[in-house]
Amino acid sequence: MPAPRRYRTSASPLGRTDAAAPWTLVLAGGEGVRLADYVERRFGHRTPKQYCNLLGDRSMLEHTLDRLATLVPASRTLAVIGTHHAAVAAPQLAGRAHHVFRQPGSRDTGVALYVALAMIRRASPHAIVTVTPADHFVRPAAAYVAQVSRVQALAARDRERVFVVGVRPTEPDPDLGYLALGAMRRDGTRAVDGFVEKPARGVATQLVRNGALWNTMVTCASATALWELAREANPAFAGLLDALLPLVNTPDEDDAIESLYRAVPGISFSKDLLERAPGRLAAFPLAGVDWSDWGKAERVETGIARERRRAAIAAAASPSPRASAVAS
Repeated sequence: MPAPRRYRTSASPLGRTDAAAPWTLVLAGGEGVRLADYVERRFGHRTPKQYCNLLGDRSMLEHTLDRLATLVPASRTLAVIGTHHAAVAAPQLAGRAHHVFRQPGSRDTGVALYVALAMIRRASPHAIVTVTPADHFVRPAAAYVAQVSRVQALAARDRERVFVVGVRPTEPDPDLGYLALGAMRRDGTRAVDGFVEKPARGVATQLVRNGALWNTMVTCASATALWELAREANPAFAGLLDALLPLVNTPDEDDAIESLYRAVPGISFSKDLLERAPGRLAAFPLAGVDWSDWGKAERVETGIARERRRAAIAAAASPSPRASAVAS
């Protein structure tokens, strides 16, 4: 019996298929530093926000997985978690993500994403992959999922493009990334003239005036398109990924992952990859969806207050059980 892997666990086989199957890649490896004090005040412990029930009786991670489960089954869902997240993450991932990659160390979003992508690409070379953070608030879920489904279909038709979901800014926030929009494309998306990650407030203000979108980091593309994006933006990193790929799902997988993590100091998916290859991107503007990354305590509190008002209004508008019985 083979020894258990140190970094990847799989509840179902990571078997190779040539089908262009859809996959979901959920990034849940962040340490939640910006919200750490808020989480500790509210819950009494410093758990990363994606594992906390900030709203309702499910965590942000569980909300994310449950939304996308309507599009992609758990057997083709891979979650990335932090080095020390397994105990808190495992109960939330059970039945929702059959494949889990526990990072050997913190190397920012780009390294984690692409090691996980190598696992997906090894199993399904022609996969359409939806990359999503695990800690964002969206409402209504049905409208969001319908639009993600549209982006998946676009990525399946245009297998050389990386489609990034954006939203109209409500303010010039310097903590977010911005997609500077170019010409309208025939498929209804927009070309991306530039990608600016966490600009100064003055630059953010100008970007908003010029119609730029916030980057949600929700991305849909073929596995090949994402791989070629890395090759254009960072050829040295892509070379390390090429060396890793044939070793995935072999007895050498763990050693290969450790070797790559030793070789790479850290790569941001947004700043070090997307920002360097805007010509490969297309922007899809979300419509009719309330989105927030809930990266600040005030955003969380504002979002919770808004949801409570909506619930109160809905309750007031609903007929009482007695009235319903009479009406029926």
